[in-house]
Amino acid sequence: MEEKRYEIGGKIYIQRPLVLGQVQQLLVMVEGTQIPADANMFGIVTAVGDKLFLALAIVLTEEGKSPRDKDFPALADEIKFSILPEQTITVIEDFFDCNPLSSILERMAGMTKKINGLMLTGLRNSAFSSAMETSPGETGSSGEQPSKMPRTGRKRC
Repeated sequence: MEEKRYEIGGKIYIQRPLVLGQVQQLLVMVEGTQIPADANMFGIVTAVGDKLFLALAIVLTEEGKSPRDKDFPALADEIKFSILPEQTITVIEDFFDCNPLSSILERMAGMTKKINGLMLTGLRNSAFSSAMETSPGETGSSGEQPSKMPRTGRKRC
């Protein structure tokens, strides 16, 4: 997706796909916010509440500046009193076009599943190789020792 440009309060702001720093900033911003799974755009805006302008300050970058070099409270305040309601809707729609969250979340879930599988395989292989390391003439240092008492007709647990 190419970048989107907006004129807000006489300045040009650009929205691009998020970089990891912006993702981290958004995650910190929405921490503790409950967004219903079936929420539409209005539901998301309502859930985010007064953090909306901070979110806009995170996703929009003034032309010629880096996403890193922002004074978020000042930029959020500037956007709050400059952006039109229609522009807000456009920026939010463009955000979801620019950042396909469901695709990103699906890929992250797949990656997590893959990592967990690799870890389990590694643990199994590690346990198998540890069991093999005990030499045939020696008894392992842990585990149950065979009883030297004569067997009776009773079953042991």
